[in-house]
Amino acid sequence: MNSDYLVGKVIGNRYEIVEKIGSGGMATVYKAKCHVLNRYVALKVLKDSLKFDPEVVKKFNTESRAAARLSHPNIVQVYDVGESGELDYIVMEFVDGITLKEYIQNKGRLSWSKACDFAAQIGRALDCAHANNIVHRDIKPHNVLMARDGMLKVADFGIAQATSSETLVAGSGGMGSVHYISPEQARGGFTNERSDIYSLGVVLYEMLTGEVPFDGANPVAIAITKLEQDPKDLRIINPEIPDRVAEIVMKAISKEQHLRYQSAAAMVSDLEAVIGTVHAVSEEIEDRFETKRINEQQTKEEYAMRRNTRNKKRQQIKRNRLIVLAVLAALVIGILTFSFMSGGAQEYQVPDLTNMTLEEAEATLEAAELRLNEKIEYEPSDEVEEGRVIKQNPGFNQYVKKNRKITVTLSSAGEGADLKIPDVENLKYEDAKKRLEVQGFKCELVEEFSETIQYGYVIRQSPKAGEDAEKGDTVKVYVSAEEETPEVEQAVVPKVTGHTESEARSLIAAAGLMVGEVETQESESVEGTVIAQTPSAKTGVEKGSKVNIVVSRGMSTPTPTPPQTPVAEMKRKTLTITIPDDANETVHIKVVANGKTIHDKTHAKSEGTVDIVVQSSKDASVQAYIDGKLVVDRVISFD
Repeated sequence: MNSDYLVGKVIGNRYEIVEKIGSGGMATVYKAKCHVLNRYVALKVLKDSLKFDPEVVKKFNTESRAAARLSHPNIVQVYDVGESGELDYIVMEFVDGITLKEYIQNKGRLSWSKACDFAAQIGRALDCAHANNIVHRDIKPHNVLMARDGMLKVADFGIAQATSSETLVAGSGGMGSVHYISPEQARGGFTNERSDIYSLGVVLYEMLTGEVPFDGANPVAIAITKLEQDPKDLRIINPEIPDRVAEIVMKAISKEQHLRYQSAAAMVSDLEAVIGTVHAVSEEIEDRFETKRINEQQTKEEYAMRRNTRNKKRQQIKRNRLIVLAVLAALVIGILTFSFMSGGAQEYQVPDLTNMTLEEAEATLEAAELRLNEKIEYEPSDEVEEGRVIKQNPGFNQYVKKNRKITVTLSSAGEGADLKIPDVENLKYEDAKKRLEVQGFKCELVEEFSETIQYGYVIRQSPKAGEDAEKGDTVKVYVSAEEETPEVEQAVVPKVTGHTESEARSLIAAAGLMVGEVETQESESVEGTVIAQTPSAKTGVEKGSKVNIVVSRGMSTPTPTPPQTPVAEMKRKTLTITIPDDANETVHIKVVANGKTIHDKTHAKSEGTVDIVVQSSKDASVQAYIDGKLVVDRVISFD
């Protein structure tokens, strides 16, 4: 079945396709009726162009099953993941509404209070997913559905990860994604929960202004702009946006991961706080514009005071401008002096890693185009939580060359004291090994097949996370391995046509094969000679496969005509039938002459042509069929 044309079909003996409601670079979405639970669902079917890529199909199923574990009012619920024939599909909650992208296009821009409310709903969905170790990686208004009651629901959790490498190249779909992905995604760097927070910040920016912060002629241009430039201040586009709301947006879309919100919950908390000020502000505005009796003398005095205040403000602005120009001039001179003293080489500022976990420090350094030294030092501390950075070398605010390795010292319980085993389940093996080794443990790999955990990822660990251990202890990590496929020994079919049946049997056995069906047919070849074989010679097959042969039984002796009965003189002509190149390995040939079947046998494609003798005392009307298809229909003249 074609994944783009399923309306009217029943999938999995359960889901009747009602209508097509959407299509993207990876899947086609249908509205379907579930006949078991008598409800409407959304059926997302993997595109035909991707179903032959085993890696994509594997990720599609694995990540979708992971997403099915999520349960939250702001997340589209995944009910089932299945396969029907050649179709891979996901059954999801059907949301009767439109996408957030369509809503923004209809409205142009939203009020700041509604935009913050929508962003908070998306943030709560992300917080639920991140708590379950699922990162969306493709948050955009196209993937957010709006129900008729205004409730937002985020879709495609886990699905985006299956094709994350295609976000910049999948036609118009990629063009949409690149506006919202984080800078680290654009340059192929480390992504985590804060990458989703960046995308949410871009969505909030668009809801408030009707524009995306970065745009360009093509995905590459957009990505470069995102890496090199700062977004336009959204208050210039929409002056009605409160300063606090603008601060939330700019923090969320910071280029540096460590400067963004460290969790979706923290961003939601700020959004809820600013939403809570709406009613208070409204009451204050009403009081401010309450109708009052105006005293004329008081009005003149207030006008004079406002004029003096404006003059003072203008003078202060002029002074501020001069101060700013002086500071900028000094800064430029300092930068030029520093560049001259350092030989003109570009250097990078070392960020502050204090109190960060090892993973946070590594991500922060990567964003600053620096690297973490693989050799981790440990030092006991009563002030810093175990496993977090106490100090670093080079230190904060120093300038170093690109890709310089920064050495960090982590807080520990002291040499020889008990440590806690870190959690490495569901991580890639390479990441799990690194996390264990940098915290002073040895890593032992045990491969194990799993139907649910993606290949190369940790299924479980022993000892378990959180257990006490000493530095140098060994942690076994059980990693999902590829299912072993037994090697099949191959053989080449020998040519046995032209040999006697006995010789043919010997040749077939010598090749490690077996003799299958043996048929006999009338033929002009010497009796006992093999005239056809299946499979044909030189075909590669599994060892132990069967080879079918057809053996000639010669020509039958015609019954002599009694001499006393005069008969018409019989004449013979040969009809040659050519077997088509695209025919199967064996074909059935039937020949009818003057309404009588004169040949009805199976032949091997390797014969190429078959000669049929037609006998008649007069012209013969001959029809020939190959596998039931008429290939010859003509009159053979015997004059």
